[in-house]
Amino acid sequence: RLSDGKGGLTPITDESDPETIFDGAIAGYKNEDGETIELLTRDDIAMLIDCCDYDEEEAVIDIVFLDSHFDDDGGRRRRTGGSSSDPLRNFTVTKQSVSLHNGYAINSLSYNNHFTQFVSTGYDKRTVLYDVAKKKVLWSDTGSNAVLSSSYSPVRDHFLVGDWDGVIRLFDATKDVTKIKKRSTFKVPGSNIWHTEYFPCGGLFVASGTKKGTNVFDIVTRKIVANYDVGSDVFDSTIVNRTVVAHAPDASPHCIKLFDIRGGNSSYPALHGHTDTIWSLQTSASGNEILSSGIDGTVVIHDLRTGKPTLTITASTLAVDRAIFAGGQQQYVVTGARDFTVKIWDTLSGSLHRTHSVGQSG
Repeated sequence: RLSDGKGGLTPITDESDPETIFDGAIAGYKNEDGETIELLTRDDIAMLIDCCDYDEEEAVIDIVFLDSHFDDDGGRRRRTGGSSSDPLRNFTVTKQSVSLHNGYAINSLSYNNHFTQFVSTGYDKRTVLYDVAKKKVLWSDTGSNAVLSSSYSPVRDHFLVGDWDGVIRLFDATKDVTKIKKRSTFKVPGSNIWHTEYFPCGGLFVASGTKKGTNVFDIVTRKIVANYDVGSDVFDSTIVNRTVVAHAPDASPHCIKLFDIRGGNSSYPALHGHTDTIWSLQTSASGNEILSSGIDGTVVIHDLRTGKPTLTITASTLAVDRAIFAGGQQQYVVTGARDFTVKIWDTLSGSLHRTHSVGQSG
């Protein structure tokens, strides 16, 4: 339904007339200067009507277990047994599907340090702690608005969740996981918190979102110790040592920006390599590389020492929502794309090793 701005609601169905709706009061408002502000175009109305025919599947989490043993021989990739030249041994896949958010979209998923439990958040305003081995929900919490992000502490059983209304809550799961308590609350007024991530030390975390860019919080004092305006909303960010790495999806050209928190707002040269919005960022274990993926279907490894891309992989014709390093020497990259595939790539040659389809519920 669309509001007419006067308390009334106009229902939209697949039989609605775009012209009739567009010519109604919902088409525009007058601002304080008396200017008419058009909120919806005819194309917008037509798209809304088309969406009425869309029967969305229930949102579920597919836990895909890649039971693979990555060869790890100092990065030389030499097989230790058998005659096959395949660097991935005994690659098997099992899948466990769970519905945790009442059919609403799932916004984030973060594992604990032992990969035995994860926290998921969704548009149903819920935060859920799930035990993978026991296949059961251990705890859940319902907030006042959609929950967009989550992050597990690298040093203790604490986790953060960020809300649509700019509130970040820290929960303590060190004792009874069925009675988790809220430990602290942090606020970024006027912002949607799309991403949270702990620093390796566990004493700081970065929160990124709309309007306020990227902020670094001190967990003890609950104060913002650094703020970085990257020029637009920020949907993902990561940490390299004491450096905050963020991207501005609406900025042009599409690039990754780096900020050193020891030097205030001082920044390094931007990293380039994508032609459209960047969706995910990850730091290598050495701290020398950044892995990024985006809407253009590419995955890029950036060398922070030179500021240049060392590898670009065209992973899909559709958006690649997530990419992570894998293997003891991080000699592989695993990608998840909107064509419902999980793929494993060689980081030296860029060649594809394995493809697994997770189906349209993935």
